[in-house]
Amino acid sequence: MKLWLGFLIIIAAAIGLAWAGAGKLRPEVSETGLEFRTMKAGTGEPIGPNDAAVIDYILTADDGTVFDTSDSHGGAQPFVMAGVFPGFAEAMAKMREGGRYHFTMPKKLAFADQAPAGFTGETLTFDVQVRKVVRGGAAMMQQMQAQQQGQAAPEQAPPGQQQP
Repeated sequence: MKLWLGFLIIIAAAIGLAWAGAGKLRPEVSETGLEFRTMKAGTGEPIGPNDAAVIDYILTADDGTVFDTSDSHGGAQPFVMAGVFPGFAEAMAKMREGGRYHFTMPKKLAFADQAPAGFTGETLTFDVQVRKVVRGGAAMMQQMQAQQQGQAAPEQAPPGQQQP
């Protein structure tokens, strides 16, 4: 009898440990439908709306077909929250420098009206590694883009105010 009781306690403990460990595999699901997993925690503060981040990514469709990668654009790419679609910006707000992340979102969080040619799935899945976060880098990127387009950089409105 004692042997059975001990055996049951060991099984119960193993199930409890397995359940706790599986928590890392379960995604955090937001109200918008973003399913986000941290594969390797990064360091520092999460990426903010005024920051720029240099990111390696792989985007796959529902069937696992690779749709886009940072490598196809020459390597890690700089991103700011204001320059990406809403689902990616929501995910960026959870990322930290050096971290690796896996997230899936419904296509409505990426393509407002119509998906680009060739994309036939219902969800987008990203595997992302954050190489570097530049605090305040969003303004620098905006200025660089304006210079590349031959325009003067727009004036920065104070936080919470619209630009004219």
